[in-house]
Amino acid sequence: MINESIKLKFFRLTIFPLIMIIELVLSVLFLVMPYFDTNTYSRAMGYQLFFGWLLSVLSLFAFISILLLFLSSFNYKESRFSAFITDDRKVQIIGYATVFLLYLQIVSLGVTQIYQAPFMRDLTPLYSLILGISLLLSILLYFLANFESVPTRVYAFSEESLVRFKLTAFWLIFLTGAMQLFATEWSILVIGLLFLVTSFFFFFLYRYSVILTPIVLIVHFAFSSLMAGISLSDIITLLENLNTGGIEVSHPQAITLSVFFLIVPAIISIVLAQSFFRKWVLAWVKEINPEPEMEVQLEYADE
Repeated sequence: MINESIKLKFFRLTIFPLIMIIELVLSVLFLVMPYFDTNTYSRAMGYQLFFGWLLSVLSLFAFISILLLFLSSFNYKESRFSAFITDDRKVQIIGYATVFLLYLQIVSLGVTQIYQAPFMRDLTPLYSLILGISLLLSILLYFLANFESVPTRVYAFSEESLVRFKLTAFWLIFLTGAMQLFATEWSILVIGLLFLVTSFFFFFLYRYSVILTPIVLIVHFAFSSLMAGISLSDIITLLENLNTGGIEVSHPQAITLSVFFLIVPAIISIVLAQSFFRKWVLAWVKEINPEPEMEVQLEYADE
């Protein structure tokens, strides 16, 4: 079996450079590519707009933070820099900051579509970008859960974690980012924040998060099922809303979108939620994250 440190070093030397290239390219494209007004479809270059600079700066910061994670893969002579870049605690902080930056980038892309459509009048490239960056969140959290040579705790993405926890953590984190596809409704930002908080606590496998997570998944199942029913029962209105949002689709394509963006995610959520309703699941969480018992000492006074 390949040594864990070697496996993670290979991870850093392959995945991180790829993410760095993507973010660096995006930081340039966000400035030099055109943006289209969602109402008038008037065209402007990214460097002329606030959103262009915002997205470019976020990509640049993400590039720098991932570069630091990449540099932590190498051995250095003793210096202040080596002490900083090889300290597990500091690397962990950089990793969490990177996750936050990527999520902020996703939210900014989601909000941008309210006013501007970057790259093309069609929002398809923007949606693909949001989904792609959402996948990166789980990749970085997997790294943070396993990079320590002597782990201090078990995370949802730890090697020894239950498979159902790994799948649920991936789904929650991906869903948190993917929901920003619908950020034209400000309420989605609030719901996305709820998913983000739930994902954060579940990543650390806090006891109460194992109870909260299936509840959130069931709520998502109910909401998605309701929206799917409304959309499919009034497909004409759905077509009008999609066309207004810059997505020109046919009747069959609108049905397909409803199935893949509403029905399929709802099914995934309910399947994962029901897997938590086992006594031994909570018992396993209690075992890996024990809480110190309160000791009560009674002193008896001699009469």
